[in-house]
Amino acid sequence: MNLLRTPRGRLGLFGLLYFGEGLPQGFVATAVALEFKRLGMEAEALGAFLATAMSPWAWKWALGPLVDNLHFARFGRRSQWIVAAQVGMIVGLGVALACFPTAGADGQIAGLGLFTTCLVIHNICGATQDVAIDALAVTVLPEDERGRANGVMFGAAQLGMAAGGSGVVALKSTLGFGGAALLVPALLFVLLLTVLRGVKEAPWRRERPAGFAGAAREVVDYLRQVFTVFFTTRRGFLGMVLALLPAGCLSLSLTLSAVIAPTLGMSDDEIARLGLATSVVFAIACLTGGGISDRLGRRLSLGLMAGASALPTAWMAWKLQSAGWLHAPEPLADGTWPRADAMISAWWLASLAFAVAYGMMYGVRSALYMDLAEPRIAATQFTASMALLNVVTMYSYWWQGKALTAVEKGGWGLTVPEALGVDVGVGLLFLLVLPWLTPRPALPAPGPIDA
Repeated sequence: MNLLRTPRGRLGLFGLLYFGEGLPQGFVATAVALEFKRLGMEAEALGAFLATAMSPWAWKWALGPLVDNLHFARFGRRSQWIVAAQVGMIVGLGVALACFPTAGADGQIAGLGLFTTCLVIHNICGATQDVAIDALAVTVLPEDERGRANGVMFGAAQLGMAAGGSGVVALKSTLGFGGAALLVPALLFVLLLTVLRGVKEAPWRRERPAGFAGAAREVVDYLRQVFTVFFTTRRGFLGMVLALLPAGCLSLSLTLSAVIAPTLGMSDDEIARLGLATSVVFAIACLTGGGISDRLGRRLSLGLMAGASALPTAWMAWKLQSAGWLHAPEPLADGTWPRADAMISAWWLASLAFAVAYGMMYGVRSALYMDLAEPRIAATQFTASMALLNVVTMYSYWWQGKALTAVEKGGWGLTVPEALGVDVGVGLLFLLVLPWLTPRPALPAPGPIDA
């Protein structure tokens, strides 16, 4: 069995691989973040933790030259990196779960530093895997498959995030947090077996230059190509600028979401159901958006879909402002918050509408960066673009946590509606760059990789 041989096999393979990428991200951003919020972690500290744990995804561009140029000749050029990284992810996450933090007697969270370090190591492996997966996708996906493929990939990633986040939260009441968390490494192990069995990438060999001087010339030539594409072409440079800006609003999916949902009085089960519902909607929208972009064009599709994410964000800000729900109330004695049923209903509607807009955008955006990537430096260029997108996620985690923290505690002291409003303004800046970005000319479609 070789999943790379057929269109259906390629779509299924990349969907499974991205499902595996979403699992630990959903676990950290939803299940762990909610657990820490229940333990009393402040919004700013929670945002800083999430930004630190996910930081390897922001500099994964540095791994591109390694994945492009280093490999054992007897194995598949990309698949060997995928397998090695998956093993590292499983081990890193297993160690992190073994030293999960606890609430300290002084109100602090004990063991947070060690746990965060383990997650950083896990995410280094996850980012390396992502580089190899994306490079393989750029190599084997014909241009007329990329919209659908990216819709499948990011839809599957969202389902993986739902399984790792909402799935773990839902199982927590039955198995306890520790037992439920084992779902994530267990599913990663199943995925590893699938890759070992179903990916038959042919060994990739090319003539290597003789001696140290020849190898040095090859490295210099590679870096020269990278510099040329990134900084001397409008397509490469504006692609980087666009990647550094949020493509639409983010607050209904990041720190603000993790902070607001429980403080509205939602239970863990309610948060899990909402997370599952939005993930399913996101996945369906992702598939739809990718197919539309193959017909309508990447830039127009991206502008319309990402711009639409501002609508539910602005509406939620108006609802909260109208109801006078400006700051999260103080928790009750049992660690929960008073229920605000009207705001919970509004939060459901806004979250589902946001999932439609953001889901349709997500696959389109990555397909656009595949269109921009030059094949010779595919891993480096596409990965650099994806890494910059993760820089956006990191600084968004940070500023949202900072915005909701009181001034006397070192934050900005914004109300929740004000923070949502800032997100709307920042989330539409990408429209200033998008019209000027043109993809590279289409290349002949690559054939499947034979075993």
